[in-house]
Amino acid sequence: MLALLVLPLGVSAIPEAPSKLPETFATTDDLFNYIRIALNWIFYALLVLALFYILLIAINYVTQGGSGGADSVKDNGKKLSYILLGIALALIAKGLVYVVCYLVSGAGYCKY
Repeated sequence: MLALLVLPLGVSAIPEAPSKLPETFATTDDLFNYIRIALNWIFYALLVLALFYILLIAINYVTQGGSGGADSVKDNGKKLSYILLGIALALIAKGLVYVVCYLVSGAGYCKY
């Protein structure tokens, strides 16, 4: 589990955090840049959390799948479908930001 959490750091898949916060923001682009970085960190943290819950459901299914009967299997299936729906909605929302930015300002400006 620890390797799954540390691996994206090794390949630089997570956006780089700023070294220090500025005293004042020179432009609104600076402010939006920090907001973008914070939202990306939250997005990736929630994806890791979703992966953790999927693993918990898998463990619960394996350990209690046969003894809990059909009700526990249905309950695990519902939980898994809610998590996958949440991941799909998060990815759609992330992609929607790119689409709106592309339509409004052009492809060269979008850094999200």
